[in-house]
Amino acid sequence: MKKLTLILALAVFMIAMAGQARAATSGTISVTVSLELISVSLDASAWNIGPISLGGSSVLPTVTATNDGNVSLDLVIRGAIGAGGWAIGATAASDTFVVAVTAPALTLTSSSDQTLVTGLAAAGTKNIDLTYSAPTADTVGGGVDQGFDITITASMTP
Repeated sequence: MKKLTLILALAVFMIAMAGQARAATSGTISVTVSLELISVSLDASAWNIGPISLGGSSVLPTVTATNDGNVSLDLVIRGAIGAGGWAIGATAASDTFVVAVTAPALTLTSSSDQTLVTGLAAAGTKNIDLTYSAPTADTVGGGVDQGFDITITASMTP
């Protein structure tokens, strides 16, 4: 009888334990981290205007800026002073040339960045149409190359 009672007690205990959950001693969470990537590319890196008459103009074929990063970007644009002595300005004048953006309507300067686009989504594009207007007079001397840079800078949209 003692044996039967012991077997029954053991059976009841095992049945009672079968319905209980057991806790694990550890768990794992997989974490993936992507760093913010600010990157812009241009589909053109040079604008060869060639010989141009005083007061003449040249239109650059459309340049496309692409957000190659993974965050929304703001793009600003700035011109630079000519390498041969000409200045970039708002109006063509003696030894002063103009570079204008069509949309949005901007005239580039060397003193400040100007907003080209805000909130350009990752993989988004912005077409940039530029027009160059030559100085109305040249006191530096004919045949002097007048190269200059146009810089487009990207920053993460706040």
